[in-house]
Amino acid sequence: MKKSMQDFIEYKLKAYHFKHNIDVAECRKQLIDMEIAGSKGEVFYQYEAEKYAFVFNYGVVVFYNFRKEEVNQELQRLFPEEEREGMLKDDFALLLNAEDDMNIKFNHLSLANINEGVIKMVMLNLAQSLALSYYDQVSQELLVKIKVFTNQMEEEGKLEIGRKNIQKFIGRALNTQNKIAENLYIFDAPPVTWENEYLEQVNRVLSRHFDSGPRFRSIENTFKIVEANLQAFMELSHHKESSKLEWIIIILILVEIMDTFITKLL
Repeated sequence: MKKSMQDFIEYKLKAYHFKHNIDVAECRKQLIDMEIAGSKGEVFYQYEAEKYAFVFNYGVVVFYNFRKEEVNQELQRLFPEEEREGMLKDDFALLLNAEDDMNIKFNHLSLANINEGVIKMVMLNLAQSLALSYYDQVSQELLVKIKVFTNQMEEEGKLEIGRKNIQKFIGRALNTQNKIAENLYIFDAPPVTWENEYLEQVNRVLSRHFDSGPRFRSIENTFKIVEANLQAFMELSHHKESSKLEWIIIILILVEIMDTFITKLL
């Protein structure tokens, strides 16, 4: 927390996304004395006055008003080193400004009133934005791999991918889509906003700022393209397997005929 020359107070938020889901139950055991609210999917902590952490089971942890060294210390304490490799990161800030009711810029939201509910709402939206970045990365990686095989089909007229690998692609795509559907409030506002008009307004402003809806639809469209290609691959693979089976049957019949013919000659 620091005072600026423009007479407002800045509270920094730092978000981190891990490649794997976070064991929320284990986090709750380690920080049980600091927990304010929690469920199977998320837990909200208060470390001290105006210092919070929010952990989400879909792989995101957000720190509010922590110094950089404090963030590193908590990450090392809560998560093994191998889980911290390749983390995605994002920063945001809340500005307390008595003269600015609600004004959002590139990397900060300026408010005249900041309370615990507002802090949770900002942390939730930042977490979802970072998760969308990760899911977009996953969808683009799948699309790049799919393009390798479609280019191969175009240039060589054949598909060099096994049925098992196709099913792995399908599983990864479906799992990612399920995680998005289960964990992110993209089109439905969080339940707390239903009874609090101010939080509903904060959530709406943040959702528009982070471009959550359009980004989600873009990811959804990418997965549709991936699924359409995988479906075509499955049909080609099925046809290839059917052709092999037909040739095996034909060969067996020919062997049987030749065996019968040779037996009669002898």
